[in-house]
Amino acid sequence: MKTFLLALATITTGLIAGVYYAFSVSVNPAFAGLPDGAYIEAMNKINVAIVNPAFSLSFFGAPLLLPVVTWMYARPAFSRKAGYLLAASLIFWIGSLGVTVAGNIPLNDKLAAFVVNGATAEQAATARKAFAGAWNNWHALRTWASIIALVLTVMACLTKDAPAQAAKR
Repeated sequence: MKTFLLALATITTGLIAGVYYAFSVSVNPAFAGLPDGAYIEAMNKINVAIVNPAFSLSFFGAPLLLPVVTWMYARPAFSRKAGYLLAASLIFWIGSLGVTVAGNIPLNDKLAAFVVNGATAEQAATARKAFAGAWNNWHALRTWASIIALVLTVMACLTKDAPAQAAKR
């Protein structure tokens, strides 16, 4: 069960890191060239579409599973594997989940409140400027945090468990 949960924690962390990475290297560059109104509409559509069961399983799975497997591998004695998992848990909770909840989601909500239809070009430009720079900075932070958490989780997977007798010494 412990190994299975570690695999699930690794997979869900990898999926989130992959979503953020893919967004950074494909969607953000593509959207950079869009006119302001089209950019706002496209971001709003993505922010609605991403709230789905498949994304939610990964988005909430990783922060739930990482601490669970950390606790499981820290017993009966704290190990290097548990250390990697603890670091991954903290980095993911603060740098990925925390940044998303405190940084990206409030910006998404503010952008969603902007009505493109009927807005002037200047209003759309102002709304985009208020959103894009800050959102991309927060997104870069959560992307790197998720990637680092994934690397640490993979390192935990590759670290051999200490033999039962060695753990008791």
